[in-house]
Amino acid sequence: MKELKMSQNQVSLHAAPPKKKMSAWAVALIVIGSIFLFFTIAGLILIFAVSSAFSSGTSSHTIYSGSGHYTAVLHIEGTITSTEPSSSLFSSSGSSYDQDYLMATVDALMRDDRNAGIMLYIDSPGGEVYPTDELYLELLKYKEETGRPIYAYCASMAASGGYYLACSADHIFMNRNCMTGSIGVTAGTYIDISGFLEKQGIKTTSIYVGKNKTMGSYFEGFTDEQKEIYLGILQETYDQFVQVVADGRKMTTEQVTVLADGRVYSPRQAVSNGLADEIMTYEDARAAMITEAGLPENTEYVDCYPSYDTSLSSILGLFSSAKKTDLETYLSYVQMPVNGPAYYYEGLGNSY
Repeated sequence: MKELKMSQNQVSLHAAPPKKKMSAWAVALIVIGSIFLFFTIAGLILIFAVSSAFSSGTSSHTIYSGSGHYTAVLHIEGTITSTEPSSSLFSSSGSSYDQDYLMATVDALMRDDRNAGIMLYIDSPGGEVYPTDELYLELLKYKEETGRPIYAYCASMAASGGYYLACSADHIFMNRNCMTGSIGVTAGTYIDISGFLEKQGIKTTSIYVGKNKTMGSYFEGFTDEQKEIYLGILQETYDQFVQVVADGRKMTTEQVTVLADGRVYSPRQAVSNGLADEIMTYEDARAAMITEAGLPENTEYVDCYPSYDTSLSSILGLFSSAKKTDLETYLSYVQMPVNGPAYYYEGLGNSY
């Protein structure tokens, strides 16, 4: 094979092109961006450290540090649910319903001799059946074991499960703008999206044993038999609600049933029908409790709120957002914020 040789003078040497210098504007933007990122991360770490230092968590139930008698004000606000409340560093104290805190607080009050009674401050559209009845029974236990009074003040709303809890009280006072009633039970709105999926060319296959195993699924419609099954369950929880109202308001179940068609009542209508005692401001209700229950005039009212530990993940979650599909957006409007049968009022643009 012929060897090819290249002489030095045949080699063309090209010098590397000079590197372009970064413009002053680009350097300034990088520096500013780095500084912003640094302070953002440092700020989040500082917020997390401060919130961890000052939040005591829901396990603490030290309510009153004074020496005299006090009435505990339990705030029942928002949707009644068993799920843990989502704490936010920027939310006002007591804005989230906390079942565990309320249950533990009632238990602690039973063992505190300085406690003279409970005032329920209710501003709720109701919620899940189980936690509503669980707290109701705990409040009855408080009255039975201590002999102390429970009064209820209904603020802007005490509907469905909110009113259910009010019925544990010896007296029910209402703000003149309160919406109440809605005595009934709902299983929410069930949606059959099989037609929508078919149009999109999506086919679903459910694998199950038991002809009613998938009742309530988005992918299949309700049969008449399945509707009857659900109505039977709801009838039991409805009858329970009626009995709670009858016991709390010293009425017969027949009298309550006439009123318990799910409608809401104005404060005047509620008083007229025996569902509430008087219409007054919160301050007047506190004074009325001291007078009617025979409590010492110097009895203090102590507001009971849970406090939350704020995690770094929850802080970072404030800055995250997820784009929903049109279907997800629609479903978010029709679904209730609770699971299963509920003592819950959905009407009039309820924002809970």
